[in-house]
Amino acid sequence: MDFDFIVAGAGPIGSYLSGLLARDGFSVAIFDRKQDVGKGVVCSGIIGKGPYHEFDLPEDAIIGKISTGLLFSPSLIEFQYSHGSPFAYIADREKLDKILFARAVNEGVSPFLGNIVTDLKKEKERILLKYLRNGGIEEKSARCVIIATGHNFALHRKAKLVAPERFLWGSRVELDYKMEGPLEIYFLNNPDIGSFGWVIPFGDKTRMGILSKDYDRNALYSLIQKTNGRFKFREDRVEDAPIAYGDSKKMVDERVIAVGEAAGQVKTTTGGGIHYGLIGASIAHNTLKKAALADDFSANNLLEYERLWRIRMGEQVKAGITLRNLLSKMPPKAIDLVFNWAKKNPAIKEKLEQSFCFDYHKDLIEFGINLMSGKNNLKVI
Repeated sequence: MDFDFIVAGAGPIGSYLSGLLARDGFSVAIFDRKQDVGKGVVCSGIIGKGPYHEFDLPEDAIIGKISTGLLFSPSLIEFQYSHGSPFAYIADREKLDKILFARAVNEGVSPFLGNIVTDLKKEKERILLKYLRNGGIEEKSARCVIIATGHNFALHRKAKLVAPERFLWGSRVELDYKMEGPLEIYFLNNPDIGSFGWVIPFGDKTRMGILSKDYDRNALYSLIQKTNGRFKFREDRVEDAPIAYGDSKKMVDERVIAVGEAAGQVKTTTGGGIHYGLIGASIAHNTLKKAALADDFSANNLLEYERLWRIRMGEQVKAGITLRNLLSKMPPKAIDLVFNWAKKNPAIKEKLEQSFCFDYHKDLIEFGINLMSGKNNLKVI
């Protein structure tokens, strides 16, 4: 047996979980197809202040702090949310990934970079992993394999797991322009696109992106128009990636689990995957540690991880799906009306601010839905 655990995927979730297991004294290897960890990641880099500190993410990766956000309706009605202190950080994702990976290696994790995992084979007391190295196929074995490959689901069928069924599409462009001002969020709400967009100050640069239901850069062009032509960009600098939308129906099987976006552990409102993926990694860590000490990596034993994930995060995931389904059916004028209500009615504005939480959106979503359906006692003026 080569290792207790093999982690496939050296993104922030795979590196974080591998480091926890190595710190417990288990032998751990981490594989990634990239030779350079964190290179070319398509991500806004926004992470809530709470989870950033809860999971001890590196301060050195923070390049900006957010304490104010401007929300714009389809007709550019503006709603501002301000907080007395930062509620979220903007992280340099490449630097974040590299630091978390380095931490894992420092804990004793064995790195295998630039190696593509091609196959998994379960045997009686181990799981065999095959990978491409220098043009040839090599093998390593472990008591358990953790799939943390993000939106790459090539190993799921081999592991007898189920990949997430639904996806959104993210498009992003980084501009050589220093943006002065707060984070901007735009409700584009074209029924054919079903998206929202953001403009983020990013050090000496600006990041602009959209999240849409299909691969369609028209949503990004629509956002450019909404921002009054402040930004120009080159077509070849746009980056795109699919984003899991809703968690997997099967995250575990004998001697194997999926975690992070590979398990669909992503905010269904914004598409952010780091916070929810870290929650999944934390739950997985406790389950895997107990499984290793009991030498029981059966599917039934590992199922505790999936069950605890759904207990803790299931309602948050469902709330985001409900919101997106509702917004996709609402005409732009209806969203404009909600923005006007929030601006003109102090009670609504106060309740929205009280319900706002950057990390968990269920309460805010329920308040908004009840407001629109008249199920609360607030008077709309």
